[in-house]
Amino acid sequence: MHWRSIFDPEINMARLRLVPAAVLLGTSALVLSGCASQPSTSPQNIAEQEFRDADLDVIFATEFPVTSKADALQRAQTSLEEGEVDKGLFFYVKALNYDPDDAGLLYRIGRIHDHGGDAEMATRAYTLALRSNPDLVPALESRGLLLLAHKEDIRAEQDLERAVALDATAWRAQNGLGLIEDRKGNHEKAIALYSAALAVEPTVAEVLNNRGYSRMLAGHLFAAEADLRQSAALGYRKAWINLGALLARSGQYGQAVDAYNEVLDEPESLNKAAEIAMENRDQDVAQNLLERAIKQSPVYFPDAEQNLAQLTADKY
Repeated sequence: MHWRSIFDPEINMARLRLVPAAVLLGTSALVLSGCASQPSTSPQNIAEQEFRDADLDVIFATEFPVTSKADALQRAQTSLEEGEVDKGLFFYVKALNYDPDDAGLLYRIGRIHDHGGDAEMATRAYTLALRSNPDLVPALESRGLLLLAHKEDIRAEQDLERAVALDATAWRAQNGLGLIEDRKGNHEKAIALYSAALAVEPTVAEVLNNRGYSRMLAGHLFAAEADLRQSAALGYRKAWINLGALLARSGQYGQAVDAYNEVLDEPESLNKAAEIAMENRDQDVAQNLLERAIKQSPVYFPDAEQNLAQLTADKY
């Protein structure tokens, strides 16, 4: 078994879609959507057309007419504070009618799409924001992290390095660059980047986990354990899994199972510890752990049976 990174970039790519307008506003949406007019193709509306929703446009424009950019922004803020994300997005998009090159507004539209799981629309909004303002650090960070999440490391690195060059406190970018260095196998450089991020935000659980895992890969086991325990104490699930791996790798199998048990069922915890025992060539320990896993869950945990069969074959 090879050590696998369980890193988790700061941007969680939750696949949440915006709630359809018909759901938000009932059957009236079905009536109104049939009479939608075609959007204007005038230059001032091009940016808006990138992000508009035809159903939302007809419904919200009918019920909530906008009179100015300031009016649209105020309505957007109020809607978002009330948890009405679709409506907030609609008003932000309408504000683009009045100022299509507003980089901050385009960034906010991008963030809504980002958190809604629409990476394509989010990237498009961030890119338009950066065309208007190439030095907008939040847009550089956000686009870079999206690219990183989709394994486009070269382009991601360009955005994130520029963000850090413009703002040394851009900790999200530093964390992302650390992930890239870890993927390259440059763990010491990654640790330095995570440390720089933590110097700005000392209690970000994801970054503590990332540094702890990187320290483990670099062989700094005591420091790694401290990071992972702190991250786990902050409620970061993957830190418990990484801590279990660290403890098992160190031969502390009982403590490893306890760490895994914080977030996994015990049969799975026993199997994970056994896999590392097999890697450590602690065959008797591995066999004991696997037999315990099978005894606790003989039907629902076939992985332990497969590992035990492999272990038996290797022994004989």
